[in-house]
Order: sequence, then structure tokens, then C-alpha cells
Amino acid sequence: MTRTIRRLAFAAFALSALAATLAPAAAQDYPTRAVRLYVSFPPGGGIDAVARLFADKLSPILGQPVVVENRGGASGLIAGRAVAAMEPDGYSVLIASNSMIIAQLMNATPGLSIERDLLAVASVAPQANIVVTPPDLKVSSLKELIALAGQRSLNYASPGIGSVPQLLFEHLTTTIAKVKMTHVPFPGAAQALTAAMSNQVEVSVLTLPPAVPLVKAGKLKGIAVTTPQRSAALPDVPTAIEAGYPSISSTVWTAFFVPVKTPKAIADKLSDAVLKVAAMPDIKVKLSELGFEPTSIPGAQFQRDVAVEVTMWAGVIENAGMKPK
Repeated sequence: MTRTIRRLAFAAFALSALAATLAPAAAQDYPTRAVRLYVSFPPGGGIDAVARLFADKLSPILGQPVVVENRGGASGLIAGRAVAAMEPDGYSVLIASNSMIIAQLMNATPGLSIERDLLAVASVAPQANIVVTPPDLKVSSLKELIALAGQRSLNYASPGIGSVPQLLFEHLTTTIAKVKMTHVPFPGAAQALTAAMSNQVEVSVLTLPPAVPLVKAGKLKGIAVTTPQRSAALPDVPTAIEAGYPSISSTVWTAFFVPVKTPKAIADKLSDAVLKVAAMPDIKVKLSELGFEPTSIPGAQFQRDVAVEVTMWAGVIENAGMKPK
């Protein structure tokens, strides 16, 4: 019996040593076939645009095709759950935004824990949120808009209940400014913009990129952006910080994740490639033109940022009186 146990222990040790030897070799060879990017939103949106922009540049760096596949739905939970359950070999990469955190917190059975099930590779191309109004609304700043909301009823549109722009604006109005505006949710940013242009609502809140051409054309009025600095795409639109509301300084990030058990060497190789693309001058110019911030964060740092953000959004949701369903 003792001899059998010793043999089994030796075999286990040998297998462990073999695995330790093979892992670096596998990482060194990676990738040997196509890498697939699973985008957590439908085609045509901002996150999808970033994914396709990066895929084109990642392919020559990695030496293999990089394919984009859209798996939209449930604010990122569908794609997140799918990738978390895939083989942790670096060939299945999730591209998602903070909406996935919010969906996790607002869903009683999300089937996903970002901190437990996913490993951050890198974060790139954050988007400001922007508050816009019809051109004829008699306000020119966020403070004036809040003051008007205290005088009469106003409606605001967003890309949906629980979206980052909606929660951020709800936090501003309900928790900070103590005014009430009626939320009118829409399926996406395009519909929320149309609602403001057609005067169905007095205010729309959404991510910056789809609003840029409309504000530039004078079809909508930019009231405030939620980044610490003004956006290069709309330099005349002040920040929420300038208006006296520093606590709603927030962005919608675009992040790359892999299954949590992906070997570190593979995750690091992916991270290096993504950050190399993010640093390319032509990519920075293109992102700025589209209304994204041309910045990036390495995976290890961003993993810590995610943990902080989970706590932050949990507080925002609780203060807004929202309950997981």
C-alpha cells in the first residue's frame, strides 16, 4: 500500500513538473491559430468600433488572424459568461465595458463574477459620458440645467435602464443635486439622441462618440462631459468637474479580458500586444477623432481598478434605490 502511495505521489509530482515545463513553452509559441475577440455589444456601437480597429492591428503583431464576433445582450453578461467558461488558452478574449459590472450587480443571479471569473488583459479607449439638450433649451451649463429641473419637470433619455450614463446621471440628480427628472429609457444611443433632437425629451445622456457629429453640427447642445479633462473631440463642452460636480467624473471603458485561469505568460503577451496597438500614433488619432480618449491601462493595474469600480457602482445603485432582480 505504502509503495503504491509513493508511486502515485511521484507520478503526480512528475506530471506537475512536466506541466510547469510545458506552460512556458506553450506561452512562447502562442498564438498558433486565430484569436477570437468576443464583443459584448451588437455591431455598430462604440465598443464594437474599438474592437475592429484593434483587431486589424493585433493580427500582424500576433502573427495570426484576429476575428471579431459579436455576442451582445444582457449588458455584457451573455458574452462574459460565455468567455469565462471557455478554454483558458488565450484564444478566446472578451471585450466589454463597465455595463457588465452594473449588470452583474443588478442581476440577482448574474452567473458571472468579473473579479472571480475573468482576468483583465488591458483597458483602452475610455469614452466620456455626455449630457446634451436640444439647441433651444434655455440652459448653457450643468448648473443651469439642475436649476431648471428644480423649477419644472424635465425628462431625460438614456441608452437604457442600468446603463453607465443613466446611473451616473441618476446619481447626479437624485443623490447629489436632490432634484427629480423623469427617466425615459431607449434601446440605444441613437434613439436617445433622436429623442432630444425631436424635443421628445429635454435632456439625453449617453457616451460621447455618437453625439460628436450632432453637437458639432449644432443639432444638439453639449452641456457637460464626465471626463476629468475636456474631450479633444468637443473642446468647447465643459466638464462636470468645472460645473462643480467632481463625483460624477467617470468614463465608459473598453477592456480586454480572458478566462481567469489563463496562464500569466499568455495574458501578458496579449496585454503587451494590446498596449502596443493603443500606443500607435494613427490609432491615437483615430480614437480621438471618434470621441474616445487615446489612453490605456495595463491588465494588472486595471484588475485593481475593476475591484474599486464594483464597490463604487454598488453604492450608486443602492443610493438610487435600485434592487437586483
